[in-house]
Amino acid sequence: MSIKVRIDGIDYDAEQGELLIDLCHRVGIDIPHFCYHPGLGPDGNCRMCQVEFVSERGSRLGISCNAVVADGMEVLTRSESAMRARASVEEFLLLNHPLDCPICDKAGECTLQNYYMEHDLEESRQNFTRVRKHKAVDIGPTMILDQERCVLCDRCVRFLRDIAGEEQLYIAGRGHNAYITTFPGKEVTSPYSLNTVDICPVGALTSKDFRFASPTWYLKNTPTVCTTCSRGCSMQLQVHRNFTDKPGIHRDRIMRFRPRHNPDVNAYWACDEGRLNYRWVNERRIDEPFIRRGEEKITASLEEAISEMRRLMGFTPVGKADLTSGAPVTLLLSANATLEEMYTASRLGEAMGARAWVARHCPNGADDDLLRRADHHANARGATLMGLTVLDLQGDAAQAAAAPVREALGTTGVLVCVGFHTEIPAALVALADSASHTIALSGCESALTEKADLVVPGLTWAEKDGLVVNFEGHLQRLKMGVQPRGTSEWMVLDRLLSSLSGDAKTDMIAYVRKSIEESVEAFSGLNLVNVGARGVRLSGQPVG
Repeated sequence: MSIKVRIDGIDYDAEQGELLIDLCHRVGIDIPHFCYHPGLGPDGNCRMCQVEFVSERGSRLGISCNAVVADGMEVLTRSESAMRARASVEEFLLLNHPLDCPICDKAGECTLQNYYMEHDLEESRQNFTRVRKHKAVDIGPTMILDQERCVLCDRCVRFLRDIAGEEQLYIAGRGHNAYITTFPGKEVTSPYSLNTVDICPVGALTSKDFRFASPTWYLKNTPTVCTTCSRGCSMQLQVHRNFTDKPGIHRDRIMRFRPRHNPDVNAYWACDEGRLNYRWVNERRIDEPFIRRGEEKITASLEEAISEMRRLMGFTPVGKADLTSGAPVTLLLSANATLEEMYTASRLGEAMGARAWVARHCPNGADDDLLRRADHHANARGATLMGLTVLDLQGDAAQAAAAPVREALGTTGVLVCVGFHTEIPAALVALADSASHTIALSGCESALTEKADLVVPGLTWAEKDGLVVNFEGHLQRLKMGVQPRGTSEWMVLDRLLSSLSGDAKTDMIAYVRKSIEESVEAFSGLNLVNVGARGVRLSGQPVG
């Protein structure tokens, strides 16, 4: 039921039961707050979100985070009394706050800094010694706590207790001597602990992974998707441009990986494992295609690599080929590959009379009722929707699962592996051993690339543009956040197909997506070219 609320002289439509602070933020009115968070609900302890409520009996100050809208309610958000009250709250919070902004990881995105600039901007009137609390306290495997910076908003305590279901922090002491701490002899070990760093409005909780790594204003943000498990959390990739890791070498470097709000997938949260599963993107990278001749590795251009692919498959180096005359070819893709890569591999396989398979190859992880999924593959559901068979090349049954691929390869078959960057199982290495030749489209050095006759550097999830579908049938888009070191796998496969068939090359990924819409029933009627930031739930796909 819609009701009318007047805010700063303007009438707005609101929903019955909506919190006033949510309404203000929804219509673009900024209400300062520390303890309130939309994922945690109201708490009412910081008093920063005060506004002036106007009625026939006069005006009064009150907090907006715990006020439910009512029909005819009138509110002033920037009246003199409201602004003065906020300035007083800000001054109290700054009384004992240390002056270490230049070395604080939160500098540049600190709520306390921002609100000081907007609601205080006064010189300190303090003429007594600040209360000193502990600094740089190691409270667990992922975090450092600086008690002096804490404003006692209680967000971290409430998140661990109410969302993560593990009460591992609490407020001890009284008054100015109150502080956040762990229970005696305990650490913060929650698999969701780093969410407390995100929601901390100051720099009291910092991540060991990001601590002193980079000023926040050097980071470029790119919306993308976590590929650690089949949940596919919506994430923000934060990259330091032109990071110098070696003298004279400047590369984009991933510095932080944080959740972005998506109510359809992960709300405001992400697990620690997913957040930290970016480091390998910076390591063991393959920058150029190479051909293996015995013990020798010969670097090559992409054109030379395509020519070598033809040769390994039994075709002449150049020109249109009779696709039935080459060696048996089997295409095997990672279940982390994108829809575009799977679709192009399927086209290549159909043209060559070969079969494309998809493999789960990452070991299963933990599973819980919040976000984490045991299946550590981002697009196994997408492969099924594409009509591809998904094999499990992990665990005790891996060798049996690989049997159809071994049979298809025979003694003369060529194995084309696509998108296996990390977590290379023994079953996959054994398949590479059994093939007469192995071609790997991979971005990182691994046991697979050591076996391959030809390696073409592919793209990691951080470098590619592509679509993935999570276990619930929710489709989202990966976006390029780091300058690529290789070539998109779908483009390499398309170049090979074009070279063999004589058909025109596909120049844009949008054309691949249009083809998927037109030829794959599960995606018909969708606009895959313009997938929004929240993605889209596929029609007819069950939730859960």
